[in-house]
Amino acid sequence: MIKDLQECDQLTEQEIEPPEGNIAVTNVAEYLDAIKDLTISEYGKFAFRGQGDVSHPIRSTAARRLGFTQSQSDSFKKFIDYNCDLISNAKLKGYDKKGNITLEELELMAELQHHGAATALIDFTYSSLVALYFASVNDPGKDGVVYVINTHDFDKFQKIDSDNSGWKFEKYLEEKKDHLWVWEPSDLNNRIPKQHSLFIFGEPDINNKSIKSVRINADYKSQILFELQDFHDIGGLTLFNDMVGFASENCCEKPYYSKEYLKHMNKAKSMWVIGDCDKGDILEHVEEALKINPPISYEALIFCANIKHQLKDYLGVIEICNRILDNNSDNAIALFLRANSYYEMGQLECAKRDIRRSFEIRQDNPHAALLFLKLN
Repeated sequence: MIKDLQECDQLTEQEIEPPEGNIAVTNVAEYLDAIKDLTISEYGKFAFRGQGDVSHPIRSTAARRLGFTQSQSDSFKKFIDYNCDLISNAKLKGYDKKGNITLEELELMAELQHHGAATALIDFTYSSLVALYFASVNDPGKDGVVYVINTHDFDKFQKIDSDNSGWKFEKYLEEKKDHLWVWEPSDLNNRIPKQHSLFIFGEPDINNKSIKSVRINADYKSQILFELQDFHDIGGLTLFNDMVGFASENCCEKPYYSKEYLKHMNKAKSMWVIGDCDKGDILEHVEEALKINPPISYEALIFCANIKHQLKDYLGVIEICNRILDNNSDNAIALFLRANSYYEMGQLECAKRDIRRSFEIRQDNPHAALLFLKLN
């Protein structure tokens, strides 16, 4: 540990400054400000795609299924052949019939995508908040990302309209030229209008480095999801408003929050927002929520630790952070809060150890950077 602390002392203020443009947002308000900054200087119609892991490219599920790489010389031909086979096999099964209507190949692809098939279509949405939901709900331990594109950039995108909507799917891929196709589907299923969906396709993946993006802080994903549900009515049950979606939202991997838990947490958050409420009363509601919900709730624990810190109950903060870190040793917020409490109690070596680890995990927390400088 001494060696780690010596290395920690050698870091300079310049080294702990986060990379430009790499600040990850921590709540919905910050996110909307970031989206506004990215789009305010440009005229157009913007589409968004949320992904749970910032390191993943914008890639179609068909390309992922094929293990597509740009270095393969015949990869695009294989990509076309795969999608044509998918359509042909679906037609043989009669899946292109919906009631008395025969679906166009493009509509058939959307239906297959809806039911989980790997296709060339890449999901986007015209709602920046819907994209934020998908960036926050997936890969909870990793930073997410929301990509922003201007579909009115006519050098890069061409809209599917009445002149070309009935083409064979193969023709879209063969005649993509230097643009990607943008398709705004009709209401083929309940999810499309709810999710403000559109599809972009043509290439197996979209690797244009000029695409703008907003990074989503992994440690605040659960808080963002609560804000989206509480203030914008955006959640799994509203976006996936069919039997498949309902069942998926109630599978064994999804956390369950009882009505009593949500009642106490919502009350605590409301009192916190008001600002002039007694911190002890807020803490009481959060602690009641933690008693009700047996599975660990990081949001409630972090909330509880923040309140205890304001009440100068530093031992209480350390106890809560220990609970979090026993389950998730890479929780940068818990490490920072514990370091802050150690600092306030004068246990500087313990504080240095935790702030060092917190900073290894995340380098874009300005409060952690300030504490780091204080400790040095």
